[in-house]
Amino acid sequence: MQELQVNPTDYHACLKLDRSNIFSPNSWLSKSAVYELYQNSLFKWRYFPRTFASQSPAMTWGSMVDCILTCPPEEFDAQFVTSPFDSFRTKDAREWKESAIDAGKTIITVEQHANANAAAAVLKCKHKYAASIVEKSATQVVLLNHIQHPSSTKPIGLKGLVDFAPEGEPFLVDLKTTNDFTAGGFEKTIAKYGYHVQAAHYLGLWNMQHPDDQRHRFQIMWQDSNPPYEVAVTEIPETDIADGQDMFNHLLGRIVRAAEKDYWPMLFPKPVLLGRASFGQYTDAEEVDGFTSI
Repeated sequence: MQELQVNPTDYHACLKLDRSNIFSPNSWLSKSAVYELYQNSLFKWRYFPRTFASQSPAMTWGSMVDCILTCPPEEFDAQFVTSPFDSFRTKDAREWKESAIDAGKTIITVEQHANANAAAAVLKCKHKYAASIVEKSATQVVLLNHIQHPSSTKPIGLKGLVDFAPEGEPFLVDLKTTNDFTAGGFEKTIAKYGYHVQAAHYLGLWNMQHPDDQRHRFQIMWQDSNPPYEVAVTEIPETDIADGQDMFNHLLGRIVRAAEKDYWPMLFPKPVLLGRASFGQYTDAEEVDGFTSI
């Protein structure tokens, strides 16, 4: 059952995660938040979540292209602002920058904006398959649901934001920009960031929310972040999506069990006995009966 209607523009602003009470009706878990636990302890997940002090150039680039392709034009102006200054050394420039940041805007240059438009044009006009997906898709589809995990006695809110939901197709599509535009690069990126987990999460939420439009496949539309901004579309094997679903359920189960008990252990909560072999390899070849010759 869909619990709430939210405009894509307000997705990040309204649907926040309350790590102190994940069972709150106003707390929403994303794939990214759940996947943080993959390489972290429950203690770190709860008390020291991943933060982004500032948006990296790669993140800004990806956000610009994504916004141009999937959002109305006014949304781009709501997220980004072009700097009228060549640098921020003067007082006026610094005050303008602080004002823009306080307003929640990402500062870009005229050149960055022009390049992002050029990249979006390549995707919409030069790659026929990708262009057809963009043309016939609902974009920025918000997915929301409260689910009952087997490990929990309370429902928990899950969220997702689908880039493209093409009409009449059995798959969903996500857009990614990359600086490793090779088949091997795509595979490594999927593994590194758990995009197979994202695929499973999005498909699960979509199918709960759309009982008459079930989907079981997931494609990724890749665009090179360097000129001439080439495009490729790959599909994640359904076996990998199944593995991603198992991973998501496992990590989510750990989180909800910890939240129910309010017990967030560190990585090594008990004493660890190290194997002797880890020390033996450092024995000096000249060492005899505990003494070393000089």
